[in-house]
Amino acid sequence: MLSWLRSLAKPAVRRMQVGVDVSAYQGRPDTWRAEAGTISWAAVKLTELEPNGTRYVNEFAAADWSWLRQNNKSRIAYLFGHPSVSAADSVDFFLAELSRLGLENDDGVALDLEDTDGLRPEQVSAWAQAVMADLVRRLGRQPVLYTFLSFAQAGNCAGLGSYPLWIADPSSRAGHPRVPPPWRKWVIHQYDISGPIDRDLANYRSQSAMTDALGKQEVPDVKDLGGKIVAAVTSVRWPDGTIVVAGLGEDGYVQATRYADGRWEAWQNVSKGKALGAPALLAWGAAEGHLYYTADGGTVVELETGNSGRTWA
Repeated sequence: MLSWLRSLAKPAVRRMQVGVDVSAYQGRPDTWRAEAGTISWAAVKLTELEPNGTRYVNEFAAADWSWLRQNNKSRIAYLFGHPSVSAADSVDFFLAELSRLGLENDDGVALDLEDTDGLRPEQVSAWAQAVMADLVRRLGRQPVLYTFLSFAQAGNCAGLGSYPLWIADPSSRAGHPRVPPPWRKWVIHQYDISGPIDRDLANYRSQSAMTDALGKQEVPDVKDLGGKIVAAVTSVRWPDGTIVVAGLGEDGYVQATRYADGRWEAWQNVSKGKALGAPALLAWGAAEGHLYYTADGGTVVELETGNSGRTWA
């Protein structure tokens, strides 16, 4: 009886996905797979567009990428970022190599952001935002942002909090990393960098849950969104895939619906009063936006959001 009671008192253990991250340093899969042990996923470095113009490609990436697929392991391809070079060129270089290796719908992608190249934090974060938004637009999936604590705490990751965080924090025990602003939660913890291979835990209950979250997202069904709209609609989309559609409702108020977390939310009145016509929407950054409409008295009203249209004020 006592042993049974003790078992009830034990805290529940979260299931996490064991993985590693590899680069040319680890060599081909036959040189690192034994050291890696039992894993369900791995992240593979593909490219690094360096400030001096060198276009580095991991010579073992193709072998790693192929071995992971053949052995039913989930895959994340990543590029090492240099904010002093063109964001567009960095993404183009990475995607060209990724296309050559083959990108499946359940594969993830990531940006390794840990070098400032001597730039100011606001310049580094603006560059990273451009890279991440380009990856979303061109690949239709949520890219992961890898960084370490002091780098994020210095302000180099401002505006990136809507993207999944892969945090390097080897000083914290596995699965319990510290989370720096602007994030509130983490998805991958790199908890050990002391040996011949870096070790990680992904905060997903199953391998399929991980691929569902980081792989290509299904296009939402927009055939019938409901609502009672009597004037033209407008829409915007943020890098994390959140969509807002707004229009003039039959009651005279501006109404909006929002696509987030894989579903469309109910239509809601968002204007402070009645409007004279269809609204206009503007989105930028990770979650910022404005909504404009002409009020009943003829003045133009501006509403702001900082959370991808969840609230307007």
